[in-house]
Amino acid sequence: MAVIAQVINASKEFKSGDSVIVALKPSSMDLETGKVTLILGPSGSGKTTLLSLIGCVIYPTSGEVIIDGVSTRDLSANKMAKIRLNKIGFVFQQFNLLAPLSAEQNIMLPLTLLGVPDGEARERVKTALQKVNMSHRAKSLPKMLSGGEQQRIAIARALVTDPPIMLCDEPTASLDTNSAHVVMEELKLLAAEGKAVAIVTHDMRLKPYADEIVYVEGGQISKTEINQPI
Repeated sequence: MAVIAQVINASKEFKSGDSVIVALKPSSMDLETGKVTLILGPSGSGKTTLLSLIGCVIYPTSGEVIIDGVSTRDLSANKMAKIRLNKIGFVFQQFNLLAPLSAEQNIMLPLTLLGVPDGEARERVKTALQKVNMSHRAKSLPKMLSGGEQQRIAIARALVTDPPIMLCDEPTASLDTNSAHVVMEELKLLAAEGKAVAIVTHDMRLKPYADEIVYVEGGQISKTEINQPI
């Protein structure tokens, strides 16, 4: 295991008119490869802001975020975008699959953005589908898939670029218990293969699957505990 991302006394404030909204107070955490890290807290606690900092979606107001040895503090927007594309896979609650495209076409999109040649891209899509046990659904449109199946396609799309970091925002909130279990088992397997998997959630069903749990309350990290995963 190795530290792939660091949040060092990072905070985030947003201006709204004459007011300043503190979304995250100075907080620190490490994200390690080979682990499933659960970022747990109620709505409005700051956990999604923390995930957005790690995901290079926003810049910290103070402090520092380091991704694979690179500080994001002074990076241009283009360089931040390159880190997102090359280092980070995103999985969202609403799946964000494009309705007119088949499962394999949705998975292909990040590779198209990277300019990967067609032959190599097709092989990587095939491998990604195999990893989430969805090869039999490659030609299916999203509307033909269950919620759990759509989420597994979303995971395949996130991992097709082979990023070292997988960030998941409420990936099981709209899934039944069985589908949530299948999705979490897929994410555990990715961590076992050496990826750093971070999951933001208020879904208490996910606690047993985590190696580490980071609790966020009142706009800051309140504590971190090592868990005994199932």
